[in-house]
Amino acid sequence: MNTNQIKYFLSLVRTKNITQTANQLFVSPSTVSKNIHKLEAFLGTKLIKPGRRGIELTTSGEFFYIKAKRIYKDIDSTITDIKNSNLKALEPITIAFTGALFEIEFLSKFIQNLAPNLQPRINLEIFDPNDGNGISTSLIQGKYDFVLYQKDFFIDKKEITFKPVFSTGLSVITPKKNPLSKKKSISIKDLFKQNVYIWNSIPPLPLINHFKFELSLKYPEFNFKSINDEVVLEILCASNRCLGIVPSILYDKVNENLNFVLLNYDLSFENGIAYRKGYEQKAYFKEVYTALLNAELAEMKKWVN
Repeated sequence: MNTNQIKYFLSLVRTKNITQTANQLFVSPSTVSKNIHKLEAFLGTKLIKPGRRGIELTTSGEFFYIKAKRIYKDIDSTITDIKNSNLKALEPITIAFTGALFEIEFLSKFIQNLAPNLQPRINLEIFDPNDGNGISTSLIQGKYDFVLYQKDFFIDKKEITFKPVFSTGLSVITPKKNPLSKKKSISIKDLFKQNVYIWNSIPPLPLINHFKFELSLKYPEFNFKSINDEVVLEILCASNRCLGIVPSILYDKVNENLNFVLLNYDLSFENGIAYRKGYEQKAYFKEVYTALLNAELAEMKKWVN
């Protein structure tokens, strides 16, 4: 998923017509269609459908529209300002992240607080956590310079250095209509009679696998399902079809349909910054890394524990 796909999607929501969107963005209708299809393929769900008055949003599309407006407003506007500056970009510095709201908020501040000579060089890319091998390969080969994610993801990659920044546990995604959404924390036993999905990436995170294994041993009466797409999981939860268990880093504090309630379970994820070994020799490395670290820590103080 990239900002162009989000831009085409947001324009299509406004115009309800692929040709009008193409004309507004000075591209061909096929370019708009291809980018929308790629976005749907990335998310694993249909976003649009034919309607009486043009294109209409599916339930998934309506939910993603809320998230897409945030992503585009907070990230793309900052990048556009930088690209329109008079500063000439040299070697790009690419930072890959999952698109979680927490990351969007601190990355916006990171860019704004970075030295002016480095701002034009920052390139932000959203990656799919389900492309684990591709992300590691892209980092090792230099397509990405920094990847923001969890230690589990890089635990067996000798070519990659991972620097932990903070630790989080697990949260339960609850529809606001569910009584559990009012609790300060939720226990496993609270979930016994609920329809519960546990998120994990592909390849799976070892800690999530360990968590699921422990649940099967300690609570054999607890029936849960697995899912590997966090956006689809939020859509299912928002439609009051299930509850979801995810790492707390995915906490969405402004979602109008859902609450994220801490799960009372002794499990901790190390979240931080990954980069390929030897990359720290770059002249700008220390400045960019320190700015990333400080922005992430500052945002974490306002986030979920």
